[in-house]
Amino acid sequence: MKKSITVAGGVLALIVSSVACAGWQTTTKDDIFSGGKSASMLGEVSSSQAIIFDCAADSLQLALVEKGKVGEGASELWSMLAKVDGGKIHRFETLQSQRNDKFIEFGTGETEEILSLLKDLRNAKSTLLLGLQAKNGGKWSGSANVNGSTKAVNDFVQACNLKVE
Repeated sequence: MKKSITVAGGVLALIVSSVACAGWQTTTKDDIFSGGKSASMLGEVSSSQAIIFDCAADSLQLALVEKGKVGEGASELWSMLAKVDGGKIHRFETLQSQRNDKFIEFGTGETEEILSLLKDLRNAKSTLLLGLQAKNGGKWSGSANVNGSTKAVNDFVQACNLKVE
């Protein structure tokens, strides 16, 4: 029980500290299932939104998260766009779901495109542009500062044993 409270406190501290100081942060932990590491990299978009990369031994995930609850009748399928500086537009098909009791997510597991976005973020100089478009036409766009993204990506790639060329 005490250990689960400590873990929950650590996750809360990650979210609160990243919101308080803005930017990018990577956390790693031992993965009991693989014997390796799992990691999460969080980049703040706003005080209520973040982009999160998660990895474990056999998976790589990307999600745009925001405070809220999935509304009844809300579109489940969304296209997510991401563009670093003046680079190419990365396109993802995402599924909207409730990440936890406070946050919804637009998540994808498109490994090759996620790796390509990580490569761009590693070399980022100014801005990450993000966009969401529902299949029914609804749209949202925002941006994130990339300060600290190079170190965060390097830490994430190393912890996840990813090949980002």
